[in-house]
Amino acid sequence: MRTSYYAAESGRRGLRAIQQGMQSPLTLYIGNKNYSSWSLRPWLVLRKAELPFDEALIQLDVPGYKTALLAISKAGTVPVLKVKGEVIPDSLAISEWAAKAVPNLWPKNVDDRKRAKEITHLMHEGFDALRAQAPMNLRRRTASKMPQGCLDDAARMSDIWDECLSKHDGPFLFGDWCIADAFYTPAATRFVSYDLPRSAKSDTYISELMSDPDYMDWEADAMVEPWHLVETDKANL
Repeated sequence: MRTSYYAAESGRRGLRAIQQGMQSPLTLYIGNKNYSSWSLRPWLVLRKAELPFDEALIQLDVPGYKTALLAISKAGTVPVLKVKGEVIPDSLAISEWAAKAVPNLWPKNVDDRKRAKEITHLMHEGFDALRAQAPMNLRRRTASKMPQGCLDDAARMSDIWDECLSKHDGPFLFGDWCIADAFYTPAATRFVSYDLPRSAKSDTYISELMSDPDYMDWEADAMVEPWHLVETDKANL
């Protein structure tokens, strides 16, 4: 996998230079690895699918970054997957595209697959308080008192994890790793970053996600990024 870094100030010319230098038929555009939870999800899915891809990292919240994003897709957000000219601008849509190519990314059991998709959609659309009040920040470690809405979301999420884990004989939500685990990995980092309460079973699950080799590759890159999002760093100090 090749990584390219795109300075937003360079505009479309810089973006074209990145695109021309890439050789894989798949290019995943992502945001800062320390902060971009949406980017982490499909990145993990593509890694687990063993689909070769290039990544292009666009620095977020700097002058010109919106122009850079809109040059990639009309959505103006990351992640975006480009596949031979096709643009897929959503983490779940990218994951579903990968699952069509590599079907074992969802559980084989019909009921498990249905439940996995339900909780994945819930993560994709819900838990607003947790997202807003405990933003992903892999370098962050704090034991500050968190708002009640965030704690309520964390408790609900821990209950979902416990329910799934109790029904399967394996370290992940449905036994073997699946897309649902990719979608909950960024949330798991929030439990660690903000010291959110969780059950013993959920704590073990979080440890499994945090020790996953693919996640650890992402985290290693995040730890050495030179960029800081000041407002995110100040959340619930």
